Amino acid sequence: MLAALALSPAAASAQSTSFYKTPYKSRNSGSFHKGDNIVSFGIGLINISMNDIYSNGSYSWGIPPMYGKYEYGIMDEISIGGRIGMGTGRYKYMNVRANNFRMSMSVAGYYHFNKLIPVSKLDVYAGAGLATIYRSYETVSGPNTVYRDNDFGIRPVFLVGARWYFTQTFGVYGESGYDGMSYMNLGISLRF
Repeated sequence: MLAALALSPAAASAQSTSFYKTPYKSRNSGSFHKGDNIVSFGIGLINISMNDIYSNGSYSWGIPPMYGKYEYGIMDEISIGGRIGMGTGRYKYMNVRANNFRMSMSVAGYYHFNKLIPVSKLDVYAGAGLATIYRSYETVSGPNTVYRDNDFGIRPVFLVGARWYFTQTFGVYGESGYDGMSYMNLGISLRF
């Protein structure tokens, strides 16, 4: 009977109510803290490298963007971090072959909504920053016709994401936004 009461909507509502009655400055759901170190590894789901070279009726493949990310909590709800990502795309149609490679390095600041969402295992965040993106592109359309190009640029990064922690140190995450590599990525997070 006690288990049923603890799991009831009324009990959950009471927990949320007491959470919101705590002053904002001292409130924290426990999903993120000052001093937290988070390392994440992920994979991009929509490969922008493939979009650059895709054509109808062609054979194409690529390695989706792979990400490595580090965050450090400078306040209970704010972190700063860096991220590196890389991905490739290849297109082949008749005697034309194109290859595309992208690499991105970014720095960003994140706001964690742990003072607004009373779920200790859920870390919801939004971030913004700058990314440097290197892109190399090669087209081969015959034995002697090769075109190569590359560019380097700085772009803004905007992300929203969420992590679900299964333990104090291990969780999964999903992010959506624009970083010049993919529009969405999923992966694992390690907190220490």
